[in-house]
Amino acid sequence: MKVDSSQGARRARSAPGGGRLLLVLMLASMLAVAVGCGKKEETTTISPPETTMSTLPPETTTTTLPPETTTTLFDIHSVTSSTEPETTTSTTEALSSAETRLPSGHIKAMGYITRVWESSGKRWIEIDYAEFVHDRDEMTRLAREAGEIGPDEEWDLEYYIKNLNPQLRTFQVSDSVVITTSTRWVPGDDWEAPCTWADFMSFWGPGPFPESEGHLHAVPWWIERAGRLVVRIDEQYLP
Repeated sequence: MKVDSSQGARRARSAPGGGRLLLVLMLASMLAVAVGCGKKEETTTISPPETTMSTLPPETTTTTLPPETTTTLFDIHSVTSSTEPETTTSTTEALSSAETRLPSGHIKAMGYITRVWESSGKRWIEIDYAEFVHDRDEMTRLAREAGEIGPDEEWDLEYYIKNLNPQLRTFQVSDSVVITTSTRWVPGDDWEAPCTWADFMSFWGPGPFPESEGHLHAVPWWIERAGRLVVRIDEQYLP
């Protein structure tokens, strides 16, 4: 059906307030057209995912190696028997007046051995330290004090053995101890002759002793010890 716009317009103008209404409608229509023409079409841009450049070096794997193992070769001759004490001698050990420290670190002393025995598979000696005196005046004084000579007598030997300290010391003896005697007759070798441990123990046994051995339990002996272990025993020859 065809609408006559001119008639509608005339009716609108002829209606009460129609002119103002028409004007409003026209303005609204023009504003809508203007807005529609001025609005830009929105475009959505899809950016590719951001790419991050890594500046880190490639991962390095560290392998931890086990500590280096050192193999120590032992000299079989330097191994100490488990039945013997430590042979390390402390250089700070206080020595008695009868003891001397050797360049090797061993300690040497002379004395009267009072007992020799074995116990639990170990060898032992008990010794009473004594000292040699060679000064003439000192020898005479000591001999007079001991009652060995009279108050007006002089000591006429070349030595005097001083034994003022009655302390007895006990030491373990090495299984490989070296023992020598100077006054025990041995066929073919009667001076610093080697002596076995069994024979050495017999000098302090119940006896009877052979003629050449009866005095050996009463003469002084030198001992050499490494720490608390005696490694050498030598008879002191008395002229």
